[in-house]
Amino acid sequence: MADLNDLLESYYEEIDPAKRRNILDEYIAAAGGSDPAASYRKALYEYRYVDPADPQKKLDRVMLAFLDFLYLYRSSRVLPGRYVKEVQATIKALELDEKVHADPLFAEAFGMEIRNAARRYFETCKTDGYHRKFFGITASKPEEKEKQRCIDVWRMSYGLAERLGLEEEMDLFCRALSEAYRLSRVDGLTLTEAYRSYK
Repeated sequence: MADLNDLLESYYEEIDPAKRRNILDEYIAAAGGSDPAASYRKALYEYRYVDPADPQKKLDRVMLAFLDFLYLYRSSRVLPGRYVKEVQATIKALELDEKVHADPLFAEAFGMEIRNAARRYFETCKTDGYHRKFFGITASKPEEKEKQRCIDVWRMSYGLAERLGLEEEMDLFCRALSEAYRLSRVDGLTLTEAYRSYK
């Protein structure tokens, strides 16, 4: 039987949903009742990937939230207040359980799930389709994509939180995205440091 910590690490490192499900099932079976957050980890998985109306449909609600927040940042230059309730509802849906604000184990599980989704998002930022120039005709250079990735991640997290005055509500989400970004950089720059350097 695999070590529980190794299984959990593998679960959060893997970005393929089907493979993640297999690892999660193995982890929950091996953990028994030793992980109080096991059912929460499973609930996060189900919320993220499973559509109750169509279980065969492929989706990733956290990735959709990233894109939605990025869109809302751009749209909220005028009358930002009208987007507050929408973002609050999305954050509450992503967190699933109020324990994330009181129980460090639940907060960690939530943060790890967001970091996993961020790694999946970062893979899309390496593709030819990301940040194309001249009306989508020309691919960006790697350094241009990296700059845009930083700007996009800042906008969908701290930028949106500041603009809408939702720093407290979005705190766990923003910190998780920021940590995923820092870990993705060879130089270890934080999201805020990198964003300031690119502005």
